[in-house]
Amino acid sequence: MQLALHLPNPLAAREVLFLSTDGQPFTTSRAVAERFGKRHDTVLRAIKNLLDALPDPEFGRRNFAESSYLNEQNKPQPEYRLTHDGFAFLAMRFTGAEAMAWQIAFLQAFNAIEAELRAKTERFAAALDQVRPMLRPVVECTEAGYCRADIAAPLGKSPAAITYHRRAARRLGLLAA
Repeated sequence: MQLALHLPNPLAAREVLFLSTDGQPFTTSRAVAERFGKRHDTVLRAIKNLLDALPDPEFGRRNFAESSYLNEQNKPQPEYRLTHDGFAFLAMRFTGAEAMAWQIAFLQAFNAIEAELRAKTERFAAALDQVRPMLRPVVECTEAGYCRADIAAPLGKSPAAITYHRRAARRLGLLAA
C-alpha cells in the first residue's frame, strides 16, 4: 500500500528560486533549510561535507557558490547559492516523506523556470531570424565549412554581404571570433 503524499504548493518552492545575473535559476541554502525544516548551520555543514568529498571539485564550483546575507542584526552571514544540480545533489541526502515532497516541489519549480527561460530564448531566436534572416543560413553554412561564394550564390547575395553577416554573427556571439 502506498501512502498519498500531500505535496507542498509548487509556488512555495518557486518563490525561493531566483535568477542570477547570467539568467540562471538558483536557490539558497537558507531557503533549503527553511523549506526542509532544518537549521541553516546544519545545511551549511552538509554542503561543506559534500564539497570536501566531491571527486570533481569543478562540480562544486559550478553548483555551489559561496555568498552571504545580512541577518537581523545587519551582520553578514554565510550562505550558498545552489543551481538546479547543486540543489538536487544536496537534497538527495534528505529523507522522509516531507523531504521527498519538497524535493519534488523544488525540482518542478526549477524545471518550470528553465522551460520558461528556454521558451524566451527561442522567442528571441525567432525574432532575430525575422529581423536578420540572413544570419542563420550564414552561420550554419560557415560552421559547415562553406566559403563565402558558396554561401552567397543560393542566398542571392554577394560574398561581401556574407562577410558583413559573418561579422554581425561574431558580434552577436553566434560565430567564434
